[in-house]
Amino acid sequence: MDEHTVLILLGIAGVSATFAGFSGVVAVFGRRAHGEWFLEDRFRLTNMLATSLGACLFAFVPLIELLLHLHGPPLWTVGSLLMCAYCVAYIMQTIPQWQHLWRVHPGLLSSRVSAVVWISSFLAALLQLMNAVSIFFHREPGPYVLGLLLLLIIAGLQFALLVLRPLTAHRAHAHPDEAAELAAEEAGDAHRVR
Repeated sequence: MDEHTVLILLGIAGVSATFAGFSGVVAVFGRRAHGEWFLEDRFRLTNMLATSLGACLFAFVPLIELLLHLHGPPLWTVGSLLMCAYCVAYIMQTIPQWQHLWRVHPGLLSSRVSAVVWISSFLAALLQLMNAVSIFFHREPGPYVLGLLLLLIIAGLQFALLVLRPLTAHRAHAHPDEAAELAAEEAGDAHRVR
């Protein structure tokens, strides 16, 4: 692996860790510090953490593989297969949450942002699979780094939506399903504390 690739991977890891760290800052402002989270805020925060921490982890995978004496095409094959599996798991975990939010609060999630998130997710998984099996790519760092950048696009969008949304915004009426879900979670949290 050349020096430029190492520097790019370390840069992506730094940006990813920054997004993950800022999620804590977002969480302490306004109503969020008192546990008053809207479902869409929790959805965005979860997605931001999953994609930014995933990108951070996968930025280090090729470096760890080097330490394990895995070089050349096998390095990118293993890394791409791992990232592909992660992206597929992320997609499978996110679809039901997204569908629930879409059903409970129609129109609340931007269709444009949703399209970017889904396209980025599927494209990242597809690129990794193509790189691992050497279709259009020859088991190289380019598709791997592009997959990391696609994960960062998702994290960046979620971060922007969390921060740019007015921190003191309140809905006039919560949807009954959301109120029931939050009450059930609070009851479960109170039970676990005891």
